[in-house]
Amino acid sequence: MNGSQRAQRFAIAMPIQYRSIHEINWLEGTVENISSTGVLLRGPQIMSVATPIQMRFELPAEFGGQTGALVVCRGEVVRALLPPAENAPKALAATILDYTFVRGANGQP
Repeated sequence: MNGSQRAQRFAIAMPIQYRSIHEINWLEGTVENISSTGVLLRGPQIMSVATPIQMRFELPAEFGGQTGALVVCRGEVVRALLPPAENAPKALAATILDYTFVRGANGQP
């Protein structure tokens, strides 16, 4: 893929957990769209651009062919968007630098 092409994005609403790599607790959010290189999510907290983050979500059957595959990603925040209303979910765009498929209840690789 050259510099002018973007990875195909898939608009899909699914739960996601995310956190700064320096945090212990996961935040709960919702994916707005996802591609092989990044994710746009909405959640209770935004983070500064360039913050290294972890994300985890269950891969929908239409993408993986089977349910129960937990994806654990490492990425970096590339954009943070404040909502028009203070109590609305905040938007966060992050790259996906690498990922692992995990079979287990706690999502730890």
